[in-house]
Amino acid sequence: MRYIRWLTIFCLSMTLIIGCNKNSDMEKIKKQMSALEDQINKLEKEVTDLLFLSDLRWKLNEMALLKPGDSGYSPLKFDLGFLTVSLDNISPYANGSKITLRFGNILGATISGLKATIEYGPVDENGLPQNDRSLSKEVAFQKTLRPMAWTTVEVVLERCPPSELGFVRLRDVYHTSISLYK
Repeated sequence: MRYIRWLTIFCLSMTLIIGCNKNSDMEKIKKQMSALEDQINKLEKEVTDLLFLSDLRWKLNEMALLKPGDSGYSPLKFDLGFLTVSLDNISPYANGSKITLRFGNILGATISGLKATIEYGPVDENGLPQNDRSLSKEVAFQKTLRPMAWTTVEVVLERCPPSELGFVRLRDVYHTSISLYK
């Protein structure tokens, strides 16, 4: 995609340079090229966002995208089946935020050693995650998830105060053990 961008700019530049000799024409050309580069950059970002969203389609339930103020829960597929997760609270903490996640274990087993990757950060003007500015951390949850019950856990998200936290995404969720009633 970048080759097309630079080829387009090069061809446009050469065409305009060959046809113009005056300094004022050159200034106009520079302004037009700058405007075209801005448009190309904007289009590249939109394509990247669309590719990310289309990638999410096939992974739809393998990650949960949570946003402050959203109500309800999101289904989250993991190695045993499905959990539900919601973002219940956000508060300032040191140089970042402390969030409260509420997991719903809809399975009949107690789940221990739940681990996940959490990505977080700001959203753009359309409410889409700004992936280029997002942060990520691996989390091992200490609490066990009781069967058919909600479990609340707190997670600290460094370097992202509540005013900048526009999304929390959980992915790559797995467990280390389960226990069943005898």
